[in-house]
Parts: sequence; C-alpha cells; structure tokens
Amino acid sequence: MSEPIERESMEVDVLYVGAGPATLASAIHLMKQIEAFNRVAEIAGKAPIEPPSVLVLEKAAEVGDHCLSGGVMNPKAMRELIPDFEEQGFPSEYVCNYAGFWLFHPKGKLNIPVVPPNFQKKGYHVVSLNKVAKWMAERAEAGGVDIYPGFAGDQLLVDSGRVVGVRTGDMGVDKNGNPKNTFAPGMDIFAKVTVLGEGVRGSLTKQLIETFDLQGRNPQSFETGVKEIWRIDPKKHQPGRVVHGMSFPKILGGFHGMWLYDMQDDLISYGFVTPLDSKNPHSDPHLEAQRFKTNPWMRDLLEGAELVKYGAKVIPTGGLYSQPKLYTDGAMIVGDSASMCNAQNLAGIHMAIKTGMLAAETIVDALAQQDFTSKTLGGYAERYGDSWAYQEHYQARNFGPSAERGFFFFMLNEPLRMITGGRGIKDNLSMEPGHQHMMSLAELPKNEREKEEFEFDGVLTFDKEHLVGFSGTAHEADQPHHLVVADTDLCSTTCAEEFGNPCESFCPAAVYEMVPDASNPGRKNLFIHHENCVHCKTCDIADPYQIITWTPPEGGEGPNYEGM
Repeated sequence: MSEPIERESMEVDVLYVGAGPATLASAIHLMKQIEAFNRVAEIAGKAPIEPPSVLVLEKAAEVGDHCLSGGVMNPKAMRELIPDFEEQGFPSEYVCNYAGFWLFHPKGKLNIPVVPPNFQKKGYHVVSLNKVAKWMAERAEAGGVDIYPGFAGDQLLVDSGRVVGVRTGDMGVDKNGNPKNTFAPGMDIFAKVTVLGEGVRGSLTKQLIETFDLQGRNPQSFETGVKEIWRIDPKKHQPGRVVHGMSFPKILGGFHGMWLYDMQDDLISYGFVTPLDSKNPHSDPHLEAQRFKTNPWMRDLLEGAELVKYGAKVIPTGGLYSQPKLYTDGAMIVGDSASMCNAQNLAGIHMAIKTGMLAAETIVDALAQQDFTSKTLGGYAERYGDSWAYQEHYQARNFGPSAERGFFFFMLNEPLRMITGGRGIKDNLSMEPGHQHMMSLAELPKNEREKEEFEFDGVLTFDKEHLVGFSGTAHEADQPHHLVVADTDLCSTTCAEEFGNPCESFCPAAVYEMVPDASNPGRKNLFIHHENCVHCKTCDIADPYQIITWTPPEGGEGPNYEGM
C-alpha cells in the first residue's frame, strides 16, 4: 500500500476516544452542563452555546467489551454525575456490608481484626465494569452523544503543534500488510477538542505524552491484575462480602494482593495482582493467580465451582507524581489514561468518573469562548487541583514509591504516612520504571534461575491457553501482528541469554512463544500468537528492552469481557 490512500473524513466538536467510565461520564456531564449554561445565558441575555456534535470512538465491538475491573466502586462520583443513579437501575451487584482484610497462610487464612482505612469498603458498590459502561452509554446516547463501537484510534492528527483529531485504523489488511478484498481505510475524524480515555497505557495517549512531552515527575508503575469469575456453591455465597488480602510468607519477598467480591447469581469475582517491577524475569502474574487458589481456604471455596470468565488488565499504581500533564492544545487525558487510579485505596472507577466530569466542565468554557488551546483547556488541571480527587491522590502520593522500596521500608513508612498526611519519611519519593528492576539470570541466585515447575490440575488451576478460551478473545488471524516487536533477532540471542525470554512468563495469555529454529539447532525464534491477546498491555510495560509496542488490532477485535 505504497500509493496514497484516499480517506473519508468527518468533523465534530468534541471527540472522545474510548468508551469507559471516564469518557462516558464526561459526555453525559458535558451535555447537562451545556443545558445549564444555556439556561443561565437566556436569563442573562447572553449568547448560548450551540448544541455540540459529540462522538465517542470505542475499539471494542460493543461498549464495555474491553472493560475490566475488580471492581468495587466508591459511589461518590456517580452520585455527583447522576444523583438518582440507583433509582435509574444502575447495575450494582451488591452494596458492600462486610469489608475484610485477610492474611492467607499455608494452612488457611487469618482475619485481621483492624481493617486498614484503605480497605474499608462498606457502602461501596460491587460492579461489573462491563455492565456499568453499557448503562452509562445508554444515558450518553439519550443525551445526544454519538457512540461508534468497532473503531480503533490508530493515530493522532496533529497540525501546527495542536491536536486536531484522530485517524482510525485501516481494516482488511493481510498479515503481509497488503489490502484484502475487504479493505477499508481508516477515517480522519477532526475535532475542536479530543479527549483520550483509552484506559491504561493507551496507544494514542502514549503518542500524545511523547509528542508533547507531558511526562509526569516520576515514571509510571504498574501491576497486572488477573481476574476470574466463578459460580460457587450457594451455601458459600455471601452477598455484600468484599475481601482483600495478601499471602504470607510471600509478602515478605514482594508486594502482591488478592480480592474476592460476591456478585449476583452465586458468582464471585476473584483476582490476583502482581507488580511489574519484579527482579526475577520469570515473574508470572497468571501463575501467581493460579497458585493462590491452592490455599486451603480458597480450595474449599471453589470446590465444585464452575469457572465462568477470565481476563487480565494492567493497573497504574504510580499515583500523583506519575500522572502526566493533563492537557495540551486541542487535547485532554482522563481516567486511567491519566493514571488516575488510587492504588492505595484500590479505587479507580470513581476517579475516572470525576476526571471526566472536570474535563467536561472545561470543555464548556472552551465552547463558550471558542478557544481550544492550552490557555482554556488548562482549566481542567486547575479544577482537578481544587477537587476531592486531587486531595485523595495527594494523601496517597507516596504510596506507590514507598511500595517500590520493598516490604520492610513500606511497613516502616506506612504508619508515618498515616500521621503526616501522606508524606511519610520523605516527601516526593522518586521511582524507576518497573522493567529496570529486572535482574539478568546471571545476577539471580542459582536456585531462582530456572522457571518454577507447576502442574495445573484442570479443575482449580488452568494453563494460559485454557483460560484464554474464557476471555471471549477473537482476532482475525490474517492481519499484521498488533504486537509489534522492533527486533526479533534480539529475542533469539541477547534476551534469551540475559533474561531467558521473560515474555513467555509475564504475558498472561500465552501470546509469546520461543520455538526451535529447524535450520539452526540450539536457536529459538519468537512466535507471536496475537490471536490470544487479551489487551492487558503487560508486554508493552514489562519487556526489559522496551521493544514491544502494543497497538490496536482491527476495530471490534479482542476480548469480550461480558459480565466482567
């Protein structure tokens, strides 16, 4: 496709990329705020804002299909957005009436009698983020917002140092990059303001941050959350139960965490979170989640249970000092794309909603003034700085950097953080990118250089290939790999020798496999099973050489996280 491609184009006033809680909340709030502005303008005899054209692009086939969260939602922001959300049929599974913090050990578990403040979730809503997104999308469309699912944002459109829109991805391209009979070129969508809410490690957000130098004070840190939904024995089901926990003595060697939330229809949401800053290149989030289920208490809970769904997603944990600059000329960033998850409080949904609302209020100013430069869009950062969302992050600002320094520093620093308003031993702790923590095989103790053997029983624990089948993942095989590896020869040589090809371990979906080279005995070459990808973004983050880039596949493809 060397010839220039003729592309269709369209113009809108406001373009949102990603149909998650941040962008959908922003679109809903925007339309309401414009109505409120115009009511006041009419009374004051001032010019109203013309109803804007608002478009939401979503790469999944349907809204919510790529949304995955634990998820237990602080209702604070939703109540601000839609005060009667419960009366409107908000898809809550249960409202938490028991919040526990448990320490799991080889013989079972121990209930910690005093639940730390950040694990106190009574009154929070246990939710499926997939269902929440669908519910919010209905309200956005009822307010006059257009939503186009099945269209992946592929490239930022920039003109004279200003974001002017987004190009969607081409469709119908074969694995060699040639157009098929079904070829359809992507569309150029021009907008006065573009709001990126693609979730964690969004591909367009990466482009925006790099192009306009919007990096935060600290690099971002991440964890991979592996989630499973099981249907359990009704006698063991406890509506309103929300549990978080850790495993002893494993916690002494590095941070991790688990969750257990009861859902409707005798379902439970189980998940395990693994930081992506391990020293060991064999660190495997999927394996950690499987191993944890062999704890006696977990084994008893899941005895006779049925696995229903599986998925994985990275979580931004760096906090306030890792958040990027939130705006530039023509563009803003919201939700997890802006690293708004509060890792200390295990809460991101309400932060996403609130930042979307703050962005919407700023867009109203921009529409009223017809000024979409940083001068006006900078009001978003000012609103954020004056909000309860910022105050939450400020109190948690040193949580991620403290955890990065290991268990013993963390346990020393946490009490001090509690009594110093989040400061701790020292304020503004620095961080390093997680992949820089990885040690080479030669640097590891001899007993850690080989991958750990683990036998999956196929009843309680499962291998990656089996679990991918429960994620609903579907990709066209004959298309270019959306997982772009800059130098596959490095995988066969340098990486194999230094780190033992950690991509085979850290990917929770068995996407990366080193296969023997028939023409060169002793050498293995990288094979990418892109059709397995669950869009978690772990590979884009954890690769020690930073040569893997996650890009969107054809629009509409990927996991189907229905009910997740």
